[in-house]
Amino acid sequence: MRKTVKTWRYVAGAAVGLALALGLTACGGGQSGGSSGAMSVSVSEPTAGSTVALPFSVRVDSSVPLGATSTGRHHVHIWFDGNADNYQVVESDTTQITDLAAGQHTMHVSLRNANHSAAGAETEVSITVTGGAGPNPTGSAAPPDYGY
Repeated sequence: MRKTVKTWRYVAGAAVGLALALGLTACGGGQSGGSSGAMSVSVSEPTAGSTVALPFSVRVDSSVPLGATSTGRHHVHIWFDGNADNYQVVESDTTQITDLAAGQHTMHVSLRNANHSAAGAETEVSITVTGGAGPNPTGSAAPPDYGY
């Protein structure tokens, strides 16, 4: 009986250790970019409520490194006015917007995994564009071809 008690104590101890290790991993224990492990993305340029003229720069801040999808790194999708089917893939922290109608727009930025699935971090910024590229705020009827 004594051997059985020692065996059960060993098994129970190993199970507790495994549970703790899995719990830390699930909570982001080994990830960088935030104490909670949750991913985040924000827009530092243009700021909310800004008035911009074409072309204008967009700068995003991400809690994870951004890079080419071929490297397995995260990237962002940017689209305007709820038109999520017409997005621009951005694989760095800056990009240029060159084709957008004059007027008020809501820019949506979504952090994405390398396979383009949502990574769970998104933000929106309202801006006003002066000048503009015509009546279609997305620039074309079809999504742009970014080589994918």
